[in-house]
Amino acid sequence: MTDPHSHGTRTDVRKLYDVAQMFDPDVAEHVQALTDILDEYASILAKSDGARRQLGDSPDPPLWPILRRLWDITSEAHADPDQDDAPRLIILSVSLARFTRNLVAAAPSNQERAFDNERAIRRLIYHYTSFNATQDPATFAATRMLSQALSNIVTGNDTLTQALWSTYLNLPEEQLVLPRLFASPDARTVSSAFVLVLNCIHDSLHRAELLTTSPRGPRICLTMLDRMASLFEAEESTEDGRAFDIGYEVFKRVIEAGFVADLYIRLAVHQEVITPHQTTLLKLVDSYLHGSRRAHELALSRRPGADRSSLFDVLTETFLALSSYTQNAIQHSLASGDPTPSRPGDDRVLPDVELPSDAPRPLQNLDLLLPKVCEALVLVTECLTTVALRAEEAATDAGRPRMSAAAEVDAGASVSEQLTPKELLVSATASSGQGLVESLVETLRLVDVFVPRITYGKVVKRPAPPGGEAPPDEGKRADDQQQGHEAVWGQTDGSGNPVEDAHKAQVAQAFAHVKRDLVRLLGILASQNRGVQDRVRACDGIPVVMNLCVVDDYNPYLREHAIFTLRNLLFENAENQAVVDAIKPVGRWDEAKVLRDIRGGV
Repeated sequence: MTDPHSHGTRTDVRKLYDVAQMFDPDVAEHVQALTDILDEYASILAKSDGARRQLGDSPDPPLWPILRRLWDITSEAHADPDQDDAPRLIILSVSLARFTRNLVAAAPSNQERAFDNERAIRRLIYHYTSFNATQDPATFAATRMLSQALSNIVTGNDTLTQALWSTYLNLPEEQLVLPRLFASPDARTVSSAFVLVLNCIHDSLHRAELLTTSPRGPRICLTMLDRMASLFEAEESTEDGRAFDIGYEVFKRVIEAGFVADLYIRLAVHQEVITPHQTTLLKLVDSYLHGSRRAHELALSRRPGADRSSLFDVLTETFLALSSYTQNAIQHSLASGDPTPSRPGDDRVLPDVELPSDAPRPLQNLDLLLPKVCEALVLVTECLTTVALRAEEAATDAGRPRMSAAAEVDAGASVSEQLTPKELLVSATASSGQGLVESLVETLRLVDVFVPRITYGKVVKRPAPPGGEAPPDEGKRADDQQQGHEAVWGQTDGSGNPVEDAHKAQVAQAFAHVKRDLVRLLGILASQNRGVQDRVRACDGIPVVMNLCVVDDYNPYLREHAIFTLRNLLFENAENQAVVDAIKPVGRWDEAKVLRDIRGGV
């Protein structure tokens, strides 16, 4: 057969009918004869819309009972296959799926009649995504072609898409096929699965919302996020990179539809301040907001009729929770005397800990979750920063003078609707009563004490404050380490133990960008805001910012952001300027880029 038009559609269907009538999947010759015909027709169907219509509309014999019989036979043959039959069944599945995929492409009438085979296709996908099957790369072609056939059957057909999506998001846990597709070792199969999800939620707020509200929606999102996390470092030109791009489009639709805040909440785990899946979602949200000129509008928007938090609300609450956790964990580590690190929901009152910004402290109990918490804290801070800056840029571009919140309320708008992102952040308060500004300062202070400072590849020694004790010598430090205690990371010079310095560099890397992003957000909030300036002074935050005006390998441009923040804190504020004037330096950088104590020594 070279073209359906030259031989006649009726003849073509009769030929397929004759082969299908005596088809036995256990007979190799039958499988070969059928797959030869299916592959020949599939090639023609891929190129001709007319061939798809004519073959689908053939009245005598009709095609669809034949196709239904072939799918049922193929599905049943996989129920308990012999190991020797596996290669033959793979070939059969690929050919039948390819034929169906091409037959229904952009052909609504064919899609509706082919949908009867969805259950058989689903069973085959389930079979080929089992653990044993995925160990054989030969099965990948079958899984990929089956998922593509399923996608083509519903693409562009709203009724069928709704039926499929509702079914797949309400299946019993043990029958879900989408999570199994996303767990496939084959990147092309993962791409096909992402395409299926993307087609299902395209131009449908309702179906996108089901990802957060249906019984199995969050479970499917978990597996998609797992796979996205494994693809972050993929090169764009690779199959993994293409899979990531399609997956990003899926979550982009969820973000733009306004459901990402709900999804973030659904991903939470009881008594965990952050989960890996929430962190992955924050990475995607951060990427989207960074590339959008309307980031502030999306983050602040609430869906009509929905009494739910906006994305900005969730980000703010998450920031306060993460910064509070970070403060508690570091306080415990810095000799708080408490034998265990705090956890979310821990209502114990921590003892007050007086920590001069450079004072040495022995480390007690290290919270192993802290680096992951700080990673999420960086992402949330970047999201809030982006939203705040986009709102200011939009106001500047519009050339509108900014009314006060009181004036806007008088004009008939609620405060929450009219406050800018910066004003919302300044007014935010944690459940403990700590304001967001004070939380920023305290987190910066503790992280700066806790994390080693690496400058030009060397661990920096920080001079002790006036009247303080000098750092312990190397022998004492080694003894402390053997006892499970260590002087504050960073209390060493670049000539110390190379192994120890390398360890400290790894520690600093685990907390990369924390100080830079926090001080940057503080500077944005302090800009032309006397209230924030005064609050920072009241919580002794000015010295904290001054201590950050340094080079730090794992906080690029930290010095520049800190200087900018300091400028904003001092602008037209005589009280803050007086604080700076009263501070006396205790160290300086020499020509070898070593921080020297001006009172003598290194």
